[in-house]
Amino acid sequence: MLYIAKQEMETVMERALGKAGCDEVRARRLAQIVTENTMDGSATHGANRFPRLVDEVKSGVIRLDGAMTKVSGFGGLEVWDGGFGFGPLNAEEAMNRAVEMAKVHGIGCVSLRNSNHWMRPGRFGWQAAEAGMIGICWSNTGGNMPVWGAKDVRMGNNPIVIAVPGKRGPVMVDMAMSQFANGKLEVAKQKGEQMPMPCGWDEDGNLTTDPETVLRTKRLLPTGYWKGSAFAMVMDFACVVSSLGMSTPKVSEARAENGAEAGHCQMFIAINCAAVADPDQADQLLEEAEAAYLASEPDGSGTEIRIPGQSILEKRAKAEAEGVPVLEGTWEKILAKA
Repeated sequence: MLYIAKQEMETVMERALGKAGCDEVRARRLAQIVTENTMDGSATHGANRFPRLVDEVKSGVIRLDGAMTKVSGFGGLEVWDGGFGFGPLNAEEAMNRAVEMAKVHGIGCVSLRNSNHWMRPGRFGWQAAEAGMIGICWSNTGGNMPVWGAKDVRMGNNPIVIAVPGKRGPVMVDMAMSQFANGKLEVAKQKGEQMPMPCGWDEDGNLTTDPETVLRTKRLLPTGYWKGSAFAMVMDFACVVSSLGMSTPKVSEARAENGAEAGHCQMFIAINCAAVADPDQADQLLEEAEAAYLASEPDGSGTEIRIPGQSILEKRAKAEAEGVPVLEGTWEKILAKA
């Protein structure tokens, strides 16, 4: 493992994006986002994915002339088109807009179509929470998981984020609808490790803990088995009917034709609870509930009892002081792009 200074990582990534044709303003912001994702403990949706981001710019999957445009709106609901531009920048703008609408209407919702991979989804829920609002967002993906009871791969492991603001920092869950996200499997494969529990099926339909096998079959195990399968399906439907964008099967068809995944639909919701509920009382109730959960009796397995998202600020501070952790092979790929 290498530890790279934050500014150095941002500079190298900005240079790589510029070399691929990206303008200075967007290259700088993207480099910041990817570096911060890695600092927050999400290298799978940070540094590890950065070389692919650059390749998608070079191949035209990410359109440098793509821009966010408003399609329609009604009250606190708007539909936007991402123009197949940079997913993280589109998502940041969409959540900003949801927050602005929530200041007026109490709730704001942006349904986004024709975007690309948004890297780490948790940062957009965190974005709303830092503005004092509950943030909810999710995305569809290309097919990487079978519908429960099926053999072929037609469903995405569509990730969802829920973030709640708090005095000591946001409480947040950021999870895919598969037992393990693809990025986690890729890291385990790179390290030559097995997953701690089944992560999908092999070619013969047997559950396996081998990440390389599941990355090959693309038969991820849904979170909660049939429940995760149903959840992923309805999230896809909600994005599609509100934005009139591409469903997971359509994204998969496009990927089969051009070899790359693009055209995701995403939903961004901000809820302005402070407009109707006293923030101080809300903080007190949240702290009492957190304390009750943390007082749970350990089961002896050694698993830490924690509140979702509570370690992010600690990881961020550590990376700021000691350097951003990145696998040596990953850093070599990033340097090669620059």
